[in-house]
Amino acid sequence: MTLPERELVRDRERTRRAILEAAEQAFEQRGAKASLAEIAAIAGVTKSGLMHHFRTREELISQVIEHTIGRSWEEVRAHVDLTENRPGKFTRGYVRAFTGGSEYLTRVFSPSGLLAALGTLEAAESAEALQQADARAWNEAFDADGLPPGRALAVRYAAEGLIFSVNTPYLTPGQLALARADLMALTEVEPGPPSSPR
Repeated sequence: MTLPERELVRDRERTRRAILEAAEQAFEQRGAKASLAEIAAIAGVTKSGLMHHFRTREELISQVIEHTIGRSWEEVRAHVDLTENRPGKFTRGYVRAFTGGSEYLTRVFSPSGLLAALGTLEAAESAEALQQADARAWNEAFDADGLPPGRALAVRYAAEGLIFSVNTPYLTPGQLALARADLMALTEVEPGPPSSPR
């Protein structure tokens, strides 16, 4: 591939990402009312430019879901401490990301955030397949982390529960810090065989 061709590909990728991020913003702010024209304006492209990358609204919504899934993984991986060479390393990164360490996840999971907005949209049929694949991938990552399965599930879903209350009157910063510390403590286990699911 020549240098001009590579630059063209990079420009297309940047434009596509800008549209996806603009769609996230528009859906967060306006929910199902967000129009393609509004999304295009936020992204700094024309509506026809948006339609060049995403032929239909359903395709755009499906790609926003896929983008959000990818970003969630990026955020968790960014919070994994690679020097922690013991069981629970991935789970600790998850706790860090989901208990205030990731501005992106905090925004997406807020009660009025992107996930709430996407839940009101008619997503493309492929969204269910994306979510099924994503759920399997998360489960595999937690299963491979070396913690007893029940404990990993409890920590995981407690962290997810906390993120919904971050920046609301229902959870003070002190309470969040206390809960985060206790969840982190639960990720420290003595080496041994993991418990098996019943």
